Parts: sequence; C-alpha cells; structure tokens
Amino acid sequence: MRPRTQRRDHRGFSLVELLVVVAVIATLVGLLIPALSAARRAAQATTCASNLRQAFLVCRIYADQSDGVGPAIGEPYATLPNWGLVVLEASGLAGDSASEMYQEQTALVCPSVNRAFGGQMTRTYAMNATGHAGPALGDRDSYDDPQNPGHIRFDLVQFPDRAALLTDSRPAQFDSNAPPPTRSASVIDFRLTEHVADRLAMLHGADDRFNAAFFDGSCRPLGAVPPHWQEPLP
Repeated sequence: MRPRTQRRDHRGFSLVELLVVVAVIATLVGLLIPALSAARRAAQATTCASNLRQAFLVCRIYADQSDGVGPAIGEPYATLPNWGLVVLEASGLAGDSASEMYQEQTALVCPSVNRAFGGQMTRTYAMNATGHAGPALGDRDSYDDPQNPGHIRFDLVQFPDRAALLTDSRPAQFDSNAPPPTRSASVIDFRLTEHVADRLAMLHGADDRFNAAFFDGSCRPLGAVPPHWQEPLP
C-alpha cells in the first residue's frame, strides 16, 4: 500500500489574529514616537548649544584682538563689525552684504526653529544689549546709533559665569530697524519687558526653555531670565 500523504494546513491568519498584530504594532508606534521626538529635540538643543559656544568664542577672540572691546552689538547691522557678520566671517563665509552672508544652516541658526517658527531662518540668536541702549536709559552708547554704536567691554564683565552674551531669539515683532523675516531679533535689552516678551525664544525642553551662552564660554538652558541680567554690561 502507498503511504498516506500527510495533509498540510495552508490556512492563513484569521481576522482576529490580524487585528491583534495591528493593535500590537499601533501600541509600539505610540510608544516609540514620543521617545523619538524627545531624542530629536535633545539633539537639536545640543546642536544649538554648540552653535552658541562657537559664536561666543568668535566674539571673545575678536575682543582679545581689539583691546577687550567686542564686535558691534547692532549698528552697523548690514556690515562688519556687526557681531553676526563677524561670526559668519570667522566661519568661512564671505560677501559684500548681509543678505549674501546670512545663510541657512550656519552657526547662527538653531535647528529647532523650523518646527517652532516655520520657514527657513538665517539667524536665530541675539546679543545681550543691556547697558547699550543710548542716553534715554543712561547708557554711554547705543546699538541703534550708527554714530555711537554699542560695544561690550569683555574684559570688564564681572561674574562671567552669570552674565549672558547670546541667547535664542524670535523673529522680529517690531518696526524700528526690523530685520528681514528670515532673521530673528539680533539684540535684547533685558531691562525692557517688551524685549524679553517679544524677542526671547523658548525653543527647548517642552518649548519652555532657551539656551544662553555666558561670558565664561559655557552654555546652558534656562526657563526664565535671572533678575541680575537687568544689570548693564560694561
């Protein structure tokens, strides 16, 4: 007699089994997406801090080569020695105008801004202008005055680990000397509540923290502006 051939069961997955698999995959995706999003934000915050440290270092070297005086805080906005253009020039970028030198994905652009602001930004950091806003606030110079532009005396800054030079900043929400929409505000006077409200950008953590580069070369995130930042810089 010929041996009986064993029958094989070619039955596929049942509807219940498919639904279970789909449910398991959906659960895993739901668990992974927040973790991946948090990891991406953490990486962006780290890149932002690196950018700010690099920008500080350029400004520090500029001051060391200029008798302790840092680059221009504001005016001239479109040419050297404006602090932003000094940083870009040190990064290897060149041009005859600010519109040529400001580009995407440089040391002046936080990688979190596209998610936060939309569009492509070419500058997202601001320099601390506290103490350099002109005679109206009792200051010896003004970041908005081409005839007497503001400069920080790096060598006279007290407590460099507490005083900030650069921070994350928002796209300009003001009319006077406003930059193009692809550039954020480039100066912040921390004595002015409207500057803090309109110019400081909360981009990190759960969008409730900003990065700041300090005069000692460190960079760290903060959730609020310390009261001593209202003290004028030299």
